[in-house]
Amino acid sequence: MKSVSLISFIKNSVEDDYAMKVFYNIVKDSFVRNGFSLSNVSSIYIDGRFFGEVTNVSLRAKYNKTPKHVLALLLSTRLLMLNPKWVKYCNDDNLIIASKIEESFQWIEFMAFILNNGEDGDVKMLYSMLESFYFGDKFTEEEKEEFRGTIEIPEYRNEKVYYKGLARTTSGVANQIIGNNAFLEAKIEKYVITKDIEFVGDTAFSYCERLETLEFEGKTMFGTFPIVECNNLKQIVVPNGMKSYFAECLPYYKGIIIEKHDYGIQQKENLSNKEKGGRKEVGGPEIVHIYVDVPSAEPFTEIDVSKQGTQSIKEEERKPIDVKTLQTVFDKVASSYKFFWMMAIISLAKEKHHLALSFDDITIRMAAMAWPIVFEDNIDLGNSDIMKSYLEGVIKKTKLIKGATSNVVENYLKQHYSSQGVDKILAPLMKNVPYRFLSPWIKYTTDAEVIEKSCAKSFNGLYAIHSKYVVIDEEWWDYIYANYNDICDFAMRSFIAYTKKYNNDMKLVKLMTTGWQLI
Repeated sequence: MKSVSLISFIKNSVEDDYAMKVFYNIVKDSFVRNGFSLSNVSSIYIDGRFFGEVTNVSLRAKYNKTPKHVLALLLSTRLLMLNPKWVKYCNDDNLIIASKIEESFQWIEFMAFILNNGEDGDVKMLYSMLESFYFGDKFTEEEKEEFRGTIEIPEYRNEKVYYKGLARTTSGVANQIIGNNAFLEAKIEKYVITKDIEFVGDTAFSYCERLETLEFEGKTMFGTFPIVECNNLKQIVVPNGMKSYFAECLPYYKGIIIEKHDYGIQQKENLSNKEKGGRKEVGGPEIVHIYVDVPSAEPFTEIDVSKQGTQSIKEEERKPIDVKTLQTVFDKVASSYKFFWMMAIISLAKEKHHLALSFDDITIRMAAMAWPIVFEDNIDLGNSDIMKSYLEGVIKKTKLIKGATSNVVENYLKQHYSSQGVDKILAPLMKNVPYRFLSPWIKYTTDAEVIEKSCAKSFNGLYAIHSKYVVIDEEWWDYIYANYNDICDFAMRSFIAYTKKYNNDMKLVKLMTTGWQLI
């Protein structure tokens, strides 16, 4: 849980339209629910699903939180939402307009602010109520009704981030959450996920050898690969009308997803067949291996590529991995993105021992690895490369400095990636490189076609592309782990060759010495 003072919250959030809207409307909602007074309220509780974590904004106890105080707070907040530059007038929890109106008329100094925004419905309403209460010490029913009608609490923006955090610390099943690995190797044959469950964590149902039926009573969100190696799973039952939603969330199991109505018919048919002595067979899903055991190190030139791949296909349907193809990925590069993309992928795969890597994690790792190269080593990446511009945009939106290390940058971005708008700044990094990088394996035509071909059973490239993540091929993962240092060296030598035309030799010698950070 994050606790912050009112003035700190405002100063940190004043340029974030979403955060200010959430705070403003939750204060209004609390005001109404507490009978138009916050005299007994010490802090404003903000649900973790808004910002990704539970946030308590404290209201200083020494202030008498009467309607005058709250209206002053709301009027100040509304004016700051309309013009964030006025935050420079905020020195304490009074914000712009002093809350002790009966003792001080400092707020009159800001009357110009109020008048300049007099056409704004909320400013007009709040000022009228403040004036009405000051002279009459009460609100009319019409004023109360109008105030209630202006409460517009936004939809949750970081709901999944919040639940993913809870799932990491939840043991088994808790309120609204099925935690990560909750049913690891559980001896269950059927499990019903009730309507109150909002989130099913990473690999929640893993290696459940006896599990045949999973039933969902309502819509839920999922972590990464919630079902793994449940080889006897015959059907996933979902609410009527929601088959397409669950098929998108559980793409590897879409062939066994059936709606509640069809499941009822199937059960009747099975009962009828049983009574007749017959048996109805139901096919199982394609299984994708997610976590892998760390293999023993093997020589760079003697890697065993004869093992079956991630999608368990027949050996004759799939060619072994071709190491020489990897050596051509940097033959045609017009920007630095391919280098940082590859290094982000292989370093995350080795570090996490995880085949599924989200675009967000890869983007953050790319920015963190590029940071010291761009700012500390001062490497020029070329006129057509705008990586530096993206990173400078991050600096403007955050508290990061140019001298920050890759570790500091990565940890900071993980915490503030969405809340401070960094995701929008770095989004262009994901526009082309995930698809173009696979050009040695797949001749590029369209993004959609590359996605489709990369997910084919016969594909033996480095990774398959999905909507928000990539899945590293298991044989390639083995190769990366066994030859990690050699691959890093290959990528650095290729990167030096690319940057040589833009930089002097002394800069590049230093870069060769320092190498990739986070490796």
